[in-house]
Amino acid sequence: MDQTIDGTGFCGKKTLISLKGISKKYLKNGRDIVAVKDCDLDIGENEFMVIVGPTGSGKSTLLKLIGGFETPTTGAITVGDSPVKGPGSDRGMIFQEYALLPWRSVLQNVELGLEFQYGKRAENKALAMEYIDMVGLSAAVNKHPVELSGGMKRRASLAMILVTKPKILLMDGPFNALDSKTKLTLHTEITRIWKHEHNTIIFVTSELDEAVKLSERIAVMNRDGRISKIFTNDLPRPRFGKAALEPQFHHRFIELREEVMNEVKAAAGKTVCDYGL
Repeated sequence: MDQTIDGTGFCGKKTLISLKGISKKYLKNGRDIVAVKDCDLDIGENEFMVIVGPTGSGKSTLLKLIGGFETPTTGAITVGDSPVKGPGSDRGMIFQEYALLPWRSVLQNVELGLEFQYGKRAENKALAMEYIDMVGLSAAVNKHPVELSGGMKRRASLAMILVTKPKILLMDGPFNALDSKTKLTLHTEITRIWKHEHNTIIFVTSELDEAVKLSERIAVMNRDGRISKIFTNDLPRPRFGKAALEPQFHHRFIELREEVMNEVKAAAGKTVCDYGL
């Protein structure tokens, strides 16, 4: 499995996250269910890693293990030089479900993480507003979740995590169920934020176009919970707007997507139609 890792990390980036021999089993109806099996993976500082694979391949479980929300059955996960023993402020996780409190405004929801970290203080509002501006929600700062569209709720959830300044951003299907226009806007925004904040992002998706647009590398997981292959994404940035219409860019995009699709098909043991692609 080619990870394109040298002695310092991915493409010369210092290794930040290291998974060695990670497996995760659950006991169900008296028998072991293997969700993740024998995973070795190094992720560099400020890397944008995307994880794809068929349903039930362990993508979300692997993300929760890195986040410290689950404990591996075997193996070890380290962030920097420290073993992962549970959730930490260095790792922010965005789940598929919205995590907004309905009785709080956008501003109050974004302030919530700061209140947990530092308590109530005067500077919380200014810092929260900085990240609300960053995700483009300034006009909705006093609105409550019931008044927001799906895309606006996703932006608010993102601001809630970013305001706490996590070194690592874990995103589990964060743009699922959004319309294509909103999704494209959020792809542009998360790429801009990644460049500005210098986070390491690990992003789970089942959409191969999304994986190719966002990633620096794409890890494919197969049905037995293993990482079957890792692709290096050599497409230049920016990958949106006019740049994406250039013939050379477009052809390489299609080619890489096909390579990843073929690996996902092999991982799923199904045809393209079976996988819904």
